[in-house]
Amino acid sequence: MMMTKKMMWKSILLLLLGTAMVTSCVEDPEPAPLDAIPDVFIQKIVQDDVEMYGISFWVLANKDLDSVLVSGPDNGEWKLEAEESNNRVYKLSPELNDYSDTIPPSGDYNFKISSTQKDETPRNIIDKLEEKELAAVYIDTTFFDNGKLNIEWIHVESADGYFIRLYDDADKMIFMSQEIDNEDTEYSFGLSDSGWIDPGKKATNGEEYKLEVVAILYESDATSGNKNYNVQFVSIASTEKTWGN
Repeated sequence: MMMTKKMMWKSILLLLLGTAMVTSCVEDPEPAPLDAIPDVFIQKIVQDDVEMYGISFWVLANKDLDSVLVSGPDNGEWKLEAEESNNRVYKLSPELNDYSDTIPPSGDYNFKISSTQKDETPRNIIDKLEEKELAAVYIDTTFFDNGKLNIEWIHVESADGYFIRLYDDADKMIFMSQEIDNEDTEYSFGLSDSGWIDPGKKATNGEEYKLEVVAILYESDATSGNKNYNVQFVSIASTEKTWGN
């Protein structure tokens, strides 16, 4: 169940948004003022039958960033890191030893965001972490049928939806589903279905992969247009699966 600083699903879902922000900056003859979208949310996993919590941070900006520092309740401080090959996305996800059986405190988290533009004043933007959480999600069964991997899981009350993710042995995401309806508890996909990150690097028969079911809860005031950068809580279940078996 190890969680690493991997690409978050929202980095993919917000690709078009990021492109629009970049375009607006390029077309303006004067450098655009620094603007950014921050998000703080909680992740839950189950380790040795104990529910464990970690905290995640994510920022999308309209220009290259130099640094992102976060301060939060109880004098918490975090330094975010640039997404690989994208200095406009900064993030921090919990490693396994960052998880605790104590839920991170709710409240205001202040993002101090600095661009690489000389002499530009950093932006301070607050994102509020609410108290709402989800129960743990559990995978019920997985099996292959007619070349497709079928996944069934236990319904998570109050979840807004689910995602299915698949990672290779280098812990790189190779598949991510579209958001699955909150009432659904099963999903199937094969090599011919959409969702593969790189069509040239799909799953191979006999190879082992990490499969995740992710239940997601958005912030209470999130809308259909902004929910992907207003995440409150995710609950993650994972298992190892040999493709084709």
